[in-house]
Formats: sequence, structure tokens, C-alpha cells
Amino acid sequence: MNSHAFELMWGGVALVGGGLLATNIRGAADRFQAMSYAYRSWPSSVVTCRVIGGVFALVGAGILVTAGL
Repeated sequence: MNSHAFELMWGGVALVGGGLLATNIRGAADRFQAMSYAYRSWPSSVVTCRVIGGVFALVGAGILVTAGL
């Protein structure tokens, strides 16, 4: 896999996954937080999970813009 394809793949995954968590579509952030907290992992609240998802969505959008999409 070349670097351009990797950037497109990573940017798309970060944008979509982060967007799902940030907007809490179908309770994605609630389920992710419940699953990760049960294993004593981060995040400790749904709000934290949504903020982290928003950051990932912004990073994904930035990667896609720099990749030329």
C-alpha cells in the first residue's frame, strides 16, 4: 500500500469514526464509553468520549484535505 492510499484510508476512518462518537449517533459514544470503562480504560465519561471523537474527526478531515480530497 502506498502512502497516499494509507492517508486516504486513515483519514476516512478517523473522520467517520470520530464523527460517530462526537455526534453520538445511535448511542455510539455511550456504548464505547461503557465498554472501555468496564475494562478500566479511558474515557471515564461520555462527554470525554465525544470530545475525543470530535478531535479524531477534525484530524481525519485535515488528513483528507492534505491528501488532496
